[in-house]
Amino acid sequence: MENLQKLTVKRRKVANVFAGEPWIYPNAIQPDQHLDPGLCIVSTETGEHIGYADYNSKAPVPGRLLSREDVWPGDEAFLEQRLIEAIERRLRLGYHFQATGFRLVNTEGDGLPGLVIDSFSTTLVIDIYSRGMRDRIPFIEAFFAEKLPGMRCAVRLGADAARREGVEQIEPEAHDITFCEQSVRFDFTIGNGQKTGFYLDQRDNRRLIAQWARNRRVLDLFCYHGAFSLSALANGAESATAIDSSEKALSAAAHNASLNGMELDTICSDVFDILPKLSEEQQSYDMIICDPPKLAPSKKDYRKALKAYRYLIERCLRLLEPNGLLLVASCSHAVGLEDMRQLLQQQSKGNTIELDVVASTNQPADHPWPVAFTNGRYLSAIMVERRN
Repeated sequence: MENLQKLTVKRRKVANVFAGEPWIYPNAIQPDQHLDPGLCIVSTETGEHIGYADYNSKAPVPGRLLSREDVWPGDEAFLEQRLIEAIERRLRLGYHFQATGFRLVNTEGDGLPGLVIDSFSTTLVIDIYSRGMRDRIPFIEAFFAEKLPGMRCAVRLGADAARREGVEQIEPEAHDITFCEQSVRFDFTIGNGQKTGFYLDQRDNRRLIAQWARNRRVLDLFCYHGAFSLSALANGAESATAIDSSEKALSAAAHNASLNGMELDTICSDVFDILPKLSEEQQSYDMIICDPPKLAPSKKDYRKALKAYRYLIERCLRLLEPNGLLLVASCSHAVGLEDMRQLLQQQSKGNTIELDVVASTNQPADHPWPVAFTNGRYLSAIMVERRN
C-alpha cells in the first residue's frame, strides 16, 4: 500500500462523492499533481481518507472510485469479490447462464466502474470503458476461466472509449453467437456490431411490445437487428416494417426473421427522411416503436435532442391509428421520462390528439445503478395509447 500514488482532491468539490457518487471530476483535483495512470489512494487536502480510485488524467472523468474502505485488498481479491457479488445478484434476480442473454456486470451498479459484461448463452462479452479496467483484463479473464470454465470470453474496447481514455482500441476476434429471448432466437457476430452486439437493456420493453402486439401493424424505427419487430411478430402481430440506415443491421434483422420463420419488411433509410414520405403515402400503423440512438451524448446536446424528439413524436403521431400504441425511448441520461412526457403532451395538445400513458420504464434489473449516481440511470421509455 505504501507504493500507491496519492491523489489529493478539494473537499468542497467532492460533495458528490461523499453523497455516494463514484466519479471524481477534473475540477475536484488539486493542481500540480503529476500522477501516472493507475490505482491511487484518494484523500482531501486536509488528509481525510476517501478511498481508492483508478486515475487517468486524459479521461473526461479522471477519477473512478473503486472502494471506500481503509485498506485496499489488491486487484485480484477486489475483482474476485465484486465479480462473485455480481454473479450472485443475477442469480437472486432470476437470471441464469443458459440460452438467454443478460447483463452480468453493469459498471458502477456493480462497483466496477468502467466494466460491462454481457452474457449470451456460452459467451461473455467483456466491454471495457476505462484504462484501469483495461489493465485488469488478464485478472478478469483468469477469474472466468476458473469460475465459469464453460464460458468463452470476448474482450472489446470500443473506439469512443479508447479515444476518451487515451488508449488503443481492442476488437474481439469475430465469432457467431446464438441466444434466445422469450420465444425468439437471435444470431449475431461479436466484433461486427455496436457495443456488446445486442441491446439487452430493452428486454422489458420488448416484453411489453410482445404483450400487446397481436393483430397490430408494427413500425419499428431505428430497428438495428429488429429485436422489437421480431418480438411483435412472434406474438401475433399482423405485420412488421423495420427501418434503419444501416444495411448491415437490416441484413442481420432479415437473417433473424428467417431464422424464426417470420416475414419482416425492411427499409434502408434515414428515419428522419422517410417519416414524411410514409405520411405522403398515407401509411398507418397500430404500433410504433421509436428507439433512436443516443441523441444527447451530454447535457450540451440537450436542446438539440429535444428538437429531434419533438420532430419524431410529431411524425409518429401522424402515422398512428386510433387505439394505436407508441413507444418512445431515450438511451441518454440527459433526456429522461419527464422530457418525453412533456413532448408528448405538447404534441397531443397541438394536434388535438388524446394520448394516455399505459407504461413507463427504465433499464431492467440486470442494469442496476447506485441510488446516488443518477448518471447511471440512462434508459427511459414511455408508451402511450392514442384515443382518437
